[in-house]
Amino acid sequence: MKNAIPEGVTMKRILATALMALASGTGIGQMMGGPMPTANYFPMIDGARYEYVHEGGPWASSTVTVHGGQSWAGRDGLFAMHITYACNAGVTCAPDATDFYGMGPDGVHYYGGTGADAAGARFSMMSLTNPEWVLSNPAYPGTMMAGSPGSYANAGTWTASVQGTGSMMGPQGYMSSYAAQALETVTTPAGTFANALHVREQRGSGVVRDVWYAPGVGMVMMDDGTQVVRLAGYTMPGAVAQPGGGAAALPFMPFAGLWWNPDEPGTGYSLLVRHGVMVVTMYSYAAGGEPVWYYAPGRLTANGTGVMMSATLDRYRGGPCVACQYTPAAVAGTDGQFSIVFSSPTSATVHLPGGRVVQIQPQPW
Repeated sequence: MKNAIPEGVTMKRILATALMALASGTGIGQMMGGPMPTANYFPMIDGARYEYVHEGGPWASSTVTVHGGQSWAGRDGLFAMHITYACNAGVTCAPDATDFYGMGPDGVHYYGGTGADAAGARFSMMSLTNPEWVLSNPAYPGTMMAGSPGSYANAGTWTASVQGTGSMMGPQGYMSSYAAQALETVTTPAGTFANALHVREQRGSGVVRDVWYAPGVGMVMMDDGTQVVRLAGYTMPGAVAQPGGGAAALPFMPFAGLWWNPDEPGTGYSLLVRHGVMVVTMYSYAAGGEPVWYYAPGRLTANGTGVMMSATLDRYRGGPCVACQYTPAAVAGTDGQFSIVFSSPTSATVHLPGGRVVQIQPQPW
């Protein structure tokens, strides 16, 4: 057995395994915080869909779809996670991957899958007969140490002796260790998630990454030191609760970030979401060509199978110039009511005052 990740376990595999985890079953040793059930920290549901944005690495974004009732590595009843990647501009990257997960008496396990290295040059297949143990149930989260950022006390741990066969390297084996660092609050483009379980993973020698799982949602962030992956939106069969609670459940959460119409460059929308409220900052122009900024907050509501928000589109003026001392801006007027209707986390229609309708989507960058 090698004390290192086999070559067949590529960067794609590192990301893919972090993207999904669910657990149920028996737990491990006792610690100060006591046991915490983790079955709802990834509601693995057939037909669920997750959108992620990436910083660092060759990928700009990825989409994960969940398929139940799958078979792999001699096991039935697994969940297949199919990941489709969008490359950064001018970069060649792996286009997609499929990975397989299943629940055992002690939690969720990763059984391998198919895909390529990050550059998309070397395709491989991994079948794990002694699989990864990616999330224990129950877990024993530690606590963050005051005055020592990134340090945790009493983090519950679990280990796995992983064995399998790769199409490129043949029989492989390595050790994995995991630690439930703490419960933390995480903010992503999809919203702010309280009580996210922070898990630190080490596979083989030296490959470490941090993953945050939110209750009722799943993986909301991953940081492997090379790239950071954040949840941008998600859709599950049936309604899902809004981050922070409050209003009625939504069919999905829209992507939070910069949106635009690619056919209308030079104008766009900044959409931010927290506690079920969307704040829209719109940059546009007056009839004479002068730039105009608008601000509009509104609560997200279900709209059939979609989501919508409506608000008053307020203009602002009188703020400071770049080299001037600060002076507060003031509302210069209201152009009227407008609304944004989302048909998916990454597709929406804007209804502007005066009857103009614009199709918008997240702006790649």
